[in-house]
Amino acid sequence: MAEGISKGFLTHSRAHEYADVADSARDWVEEHYLNLPANARPERTHLRPFANFFATYVVTSFDIVEQPGMRRVDPCGCGCRFCSYMIEAPRLQTKKLSKRDKQRALGLMVDRILQLAIESDIALAPELAERIATDEKTRRFAGYSAYGHWLIKRLDGLTDGPSILALWREIAWNKSGSPRPKFMLKFDDFANSEQRILQALELPSD
Repeated sequence: MAEGISKGFLTHSRAHEYADVADSARDWVEEHYLNLPANARPERTHLRPFANFFATYVVTSFDIVEQPGMRRVDPCGCGCRFCSYMIEAPRLQTKKLSKRDKQRALGLMVDRILQLAIESDIALAPELAERIATDEKTRRFAGYSAYGHWLIKRLDGLTDGPSILALWREIAWNKSGSPRPKFMLKFDDFANSEQRILQALELPSD
C-alpha cells in the first residue's frame, strides 16, 4: 500500500464527507478493489466489515511520522482522518505503546475472562480473573481470547485504540519483545485458549 501510494498507483479521486473513518475506508477499498492483493481481497458482499476492520487497523496501529520541510498535499481534498493516513502511508510507523496502553490491554484481558465466566454461569472475583491474565502459564491464552473478542467487534468498526495493538503483541510477539517468526492467526488457537482459560477456572469445557 505504501509503495503504491508513493508511486501514485493508488490515488484518491473522490471527496469524502463522512461521519467516521469506516465510511472513508469503505470508499477507499471500493475505489481500489482490484488493486488489492488477491489473497487480501474480500468478497464484495463483505466490503463493509472488511472496511471497518481495515480502518481500525490503520488508525490504531500506526502514527504518521512528521518530516519537517515537507508539506502534505491532499489530492482528495477532504482532509478526513482515514485519508490523512492513506496519503501518509509511506511515512507511517508502528505506534509506540505506552505503559497505559499495556495496562489497558491487561484490563481487556481481565474483562474477557470475566465475560467467559458469566457465559459459563459462574461467579468469578475480578482478583482471580486478573491472576489468570497475569500468570505466565495463562497470560497468552487470555491475550488470544481478548484479541479474538475484539476482532469480531472491529468488524463493526469498534476499537479500543492502541490497547488492541498491545493485545496483538501478547500473542504475536515473543517474551523478548520481538515478533514470532511466520506467526499466523488460526481459529484453533483461539478455541484452545478459551478452553485453557476454562480449565484454569476449573470449569468443564465443551
